[in-house]
Amino acid sequence: MENKKSSLFSQVKPYLKGFQLPLLIAFVGAAVSSIITVYGPDKLKEITNLITEGMRSQIDLKSISNIALFLVILYAAGALLNYVQSFIISSVIQHFSKRLRTAIAEKINKLPLRYFDSHSQGDTLSRVTNDVDTVGQSLNQSLGTVISSSLLLIAVLFMMFYNNVVLSFVTISSVLIGFVFVALIMGKSQRFFRAQQENLASVNGYVEEMYSGHNVIVSYNAAEESKAAFQTLNTNLYNSMWKSQFISGIMMPLMMFVGNFGYVMVVLVGASMALNGDVTMGTIVAFMVYVRIFSQPLS
Repeated sequence: MENKKSSLFSQVKPYLKGFQLPLLIAFVGAAVSSIITVYGPDKLKEITNLITEGMRSQIDLKSISNIALFLVILYAAGALLNYVQSFIISSVIQHFSKRLRTAIAEKINKLPLRYFDSHSQGDTLSRVTNDVDTVGQSLNQSLGTVISSSLLLIAVLFMMFYNNVVLSFVTISSVLIGFVFVALIMGKSQRFFRAQQENLASVNGYVEEMYSGHNVIVSYNAAEESKAAFQTLNTNLYNSMWKSQFISGIMMPLMMFVGNFGYVMVVLVGASMALNGDVTMGTIVAFMVYVRIFSQPLS
């Protein structure tokens, strides 16, 4: 497995040459943005505690206003850093896709004729267009997210344990229980996505052959036979595509359920601890935000 990972990295590395500095800047931006994201709830805790204490005597509006203004500036800076990071990652991925297509085009020109005898033109075309597009879109949607989410996960774990150990374990356990089901679904879904790409290549290859050999098909009166073959290929593509898209469609609602489940558990346990005087209302409010932040990178 390790050899496969190193081999994959060595194959991708040439196409990312020259982008080490932009990726480093994106990494630093993601790190700072993650710190800002997890630091915000800690300030919300201060505001909540000031309001709670002020209800017994007098609310310190000046302190609350200062913290709120600081939070506005903090979140604005975080949003700007997040935008810069996303812009850099998107630009790098577009250049990566361009280099990959160029390399494929050069490789095609060097392939022996026996390759084209054993592969349809449509299949080759699908590799240059559909497969590269899929790689580019997947990296564009996931690379920046993986970087920022990994850093965010570490930062939020640190802040949760810093604030309260018991609520931290409640948050982690409740969220991870839900992710067991998510992992099971993801394990079953991969074959549908793989089949979708394979069937898409088959349909493209068959369509290209039918169009290029249209005169031969008409001459031998094979139109109905060609339609029947296309219908079979198209049905296979339809079946694999709706299954893979269905799996994709249920992931976000399932992730929302996992987040809400963790949210409810934190509120229940936190309320019980607050009645015993073990935590303040500000801590509960902070953990209500931490649940969302913790489940987001896992998503």
